[in-house]
Amino acid sequence: MYNPKLKQLAVYWLGCQALLAGIWWVLLLYAPSVRRHFLAVDAPDSTLMAFMVPDLLLFIAGALVAARGLALERRWGWYTLLIHSGAGGYAALYCLALAMLSNGGWAGAVLMFPSLVITPYFALRLNPDGDQ
Repeated sequence: MYNPKLKQLAVYWLGCQALLAGIWWVLLLYAPSVRRHFLAVDAPDSTLMAFMVPDLLLFIAGALVAARGLALERRWGWYTLLIHSGAGGYAALYCLALAMLSNGGWAGAVLMFPSLVITPYFALRLNPDGDQ
């Protein structure tokens, strides 16, 4: 993929995303008091915890699979990056809307903002067809 340094940076970014998201979920599971920073005011924990399975499959696993595919310079790595980018963008926009509408959950909006900007940038720049 055209720019090896950009590809390597994307692989590291995706690996860090997956690792930090995994740590975040462990924290939410074992320190329930932290959950309130990611919830709308007076919302039950279940509104946050319902995102665990989609997050594990689309955000964490998606980042790892995309990183692997990009590192191996496989075309499917870019397609997986697109899926991961869409999942991360959707989650980021949800978190931002939640925070703006409920005046709660700002921690989630802040943590997800890089996924709204950086991951799509990599997806655009690492297009194997070179169309940008």
